[in-house]
Amino acid sequence: MAVTLFSWGYWGWGNATDRLIEAVDAAEQARGFDPPVFVDTRLRRQGRAKGFVGDAFRDLVGELRYRHLQELGNEEIATGGTGVRIKNPAAVVKLLELAVNAAGENRRVIFYCACEFPKLHGDLACHRLTITELLLNHAKSVGKAVTVIEWPGGQPNQTRLKVDRKLFAGLMNGARKSIPFNRERLPEFAGLPWASLAVIESEEGASGHVLVGPARFATSKSHDGYWYLPVLGTDESIDSVVTTEALTKRAERWRLDHGLNAQESR
Repeated sequence: MAVTLFSWGYWGWGNATDRLIEAVDAAEQARGFDPPVFVDTRLRRQGRAKGFVGDAFRDLVGELRYRHLQELGNEEIATGGTGVRIKNPAAVVKLLELAVNAAGENRRVIFYCACEFPKLHGDLACHRLTITELLLNHAKSVGKAVTVIEWPGGQPNQTRLKVDRKLFAGLMNGARKSIPFNRERLPEFAGLPWASLAVIESEEGASGHVLVGPARFATSKSHDGYWYLPVLGTDESIDSVVTTEALTKRAERWRLDHGLNAQESR
């Protein structure tokens, strides 16, 4: 049986972990899976994201859905270095065991740290990439078919949203970087692959295109917050097939540059 694991970074979710679990569980349920198991691969469970400090996240999801594999943490964090030095590379054996056991329960594993994406600025890379390489090498050595992909996985697809005139104008001129949506569409948008193409339709019938990522939640002191899709790129001219094709190519580059594509042990 092939096993899929997700790599993930919690950047931006520190104040909305309850909403995060709502989104993740909705995405997996829509795909036929039970709620996933989270594997914390940080050397230190500290930082400004209060929902991930110490045992906060474990207490939220429950002990059965949480495991801290400190052995897979990056020791350069303790020294202030910028490279990657996994504390105990052999601990990927435990990560694979967790994934196999979870698969037997119709669950999947999400291993995580704080970095938003596996590939960062310039030559910098998150230690999740090193974990992935170690895990796939181990899986290959024991003859196990394993796939690792950045959450929520999948290849870019297409979706449609209707917006008001003001939001449409802001999206088309690049001023708006988010698209609010109703909670009813969360199961669809929570699992939307990174760099998917969103067809945006205005009240007047005009349409344009933007690249978007999966659902996120914006917190606010003045109201209850709202769900939105983050915007990655905008179509410069409305209803242009050429620029739509250009956006598709841009999506491919964007995913490659950020380390989001699937890697396999086969």
